[in-house]
Amino acid sequence: MLSLFAVLVVFQGKATFSNMGRYSFMNEKRFRRWSDRAFDYAEFNMKLIALTFPEQEEQIAAIDASFISKLGRKTDGLGWYYNVCAGEAQPGLEISTICIPI
Repeated sequence: MLSLFAVLVVFQGKATFSNMGRYSFMNEKRFRRWSDRAFDYAEFNMKLIALTFPEQEEQIAAIDASFISKLGRKTDGLGWYYNVCAGEAQPGLEISTICIPI
């Protein structure tokens, strides 16, 4: 997992097996094989949070997805996302923020 996370931080663009193979010392076939294995990301995140923030008090985590209106063809990450203000999916970008108060 450390190798996977390290390569995800290095490059810009989509996280494809070819990109991960290009920007790491491992072959893209290794990433393809890893994707076939089951991995419990929810349990992994819970353990990571428990190690980072010891249970002294009640903990709260929040996530907020925000929509940015954007038109064009060359913008990385451009897609159709739900805009709450308009009440429909529109072309643009989505920004997600995760907050865990300490």
